[in-house]
Amino acid sequence: MFKNKFILVIFALSLSCLAHANPKRTGLEKEVLASFQSLVEASKRLDTKSYFQHFDADKFIGLNSDGTNWNSIDELTPVINVGFSSIQKVNYLEFLNVKVSVIDDYTAILVNEFSQSVLLKNGTTYTFSGGGTQVWSKHSGQWKLVSVSASNKPSASTP
Repeated sequence: MFKNKFILVIFALSLSCLAHANPKRTGLEKEVLASFQSLVEASKRLDTKSYFQHFDADKFIGLNSDGTNWNSIDELTPVINVGFSSIQKVNYLEFLNVKVSVIDDYTAILVNEFSQSVLLKNGTTYTFSGGGTQVWSKHSGQWKLVSVSASNKPSASTP
């Protein structure tokens, strides 16, 4: 009998936690996801202007998948420009396992796993997958990227 009451109390407590979920956090998470989706769409269109509108140019730093830093937006810009200009077509760009952790009203972290295939202008199809971490800040009034970190999964042919 005591065991059943204990289980009911635990169940009731868990339901009350769900009922008291912070709607503000949920709203912030949706805002970050909307900004992320806009970034993804800019990437699919190979639209560098729209892509870079998602970055806080004054505060940005990041980590490339090769382990080198981008210490400013000025270091990332040529990488993206050259990359986008070498692509003829994005065959697909899919993001799986996207999660947002809201730190406070002005900061959120988004992590994801992705899979992408692009047709390069030289006719080569390049397919790869990996993961990323993005730090979003709303201190400017809009959700902007202040940091990104990327990693690539080893290809099937990589030993």
